[in-house]
Amino acid sequence: MTRRVCLFQPFAAVLLLGLGTSAFGFELPADLPARNEGLWGMEQTGTISDGETTFEIQKTWEICLDPSADRALHELEVREQQASVASLNERCEEPQPTLSGNTYAWTMRCAGPSPIEDKIGKTDIRHTVTFVGGDETRAETVIINRDNLIRSRGRFVTQMKRTGACESGSKPGDMMLMHWRVNGEETLKARQRRNLYDEIANHKAFTASRFAR
Repeated sequence: MTRRVCLFQPFAAVLLLGLGTSAFGFELPADLPARNEGLWGMEQTGTISDGETTFEIQKTWEICLDPSADRALHELEVREQQASVASLNERCEEPQPTLSGNTYAWTMRCAGPSPIEDKIGKTDIRHTVTFVGGDETRAETVIINRDNLIRSRGRFVTQMKRTGACESGSKPGDMMLMHWRVNGEETLKARQRRNLYDEIANHKAFTASRFAR
C-alpha cells in the first residue's frame, strides 16, 4: 500500500455516519428545523479521490429519532469529522453553525503536523443540510485535505427520509447499518446495530486519545 492510499483511511471512516445542546462544544441555532419523530432511512453516497485513485462509497442506515436524538445527530456529524482528521494528527476548531431559511451549514478547519513530511497538514470541511420538510433532509459534506505532498478530496451526499414509526423494542438513538459498499462491493457480512450516543462518545474518546500521547 502506498502512502497516497493511506490518506483515504480517515475519510472512509467518515461514512458513515440523550445529549442536549449544552453538551455540545458549539451551539445549534435555537430555531433549527426539527426532523419528525420516528424511523428514518439514510442513504449516503460519496467519492474520495486524490486525482489518481477514486473510491466510490455507499452506505445505508436506519435510525430511530426523537427530538433529542435529532439534535444529537447533528453533533455526530461533527464528531465523526474531528475523529477522522485526528488520525492525521490534525486538531479541528469547533464549527460555527449558521441557519439561512431552511439551510443549516457549518465549516471547520483542522491542522496539525503532517504524517508524511515535516510540515503542517490542513483539512477544510464544509457541511450543509437542507430541510425539505419534517420528513426529509438532504445534506452535502465536502472534505479537502492538503498535507503539502498530496491533495485529496471527498464529497458525500446524504438523503434522509422518515419511513414510519420506530420498530417495537427500539429506542431513540438506535441505529442499524444496512449496507456499506466500496466501489460497488458490499463490505458488511451482516447488518450492524449501533447507537447514536455511543457513536458520539466513541468518536470523542478517540479524538482525545490521539492528542493525549
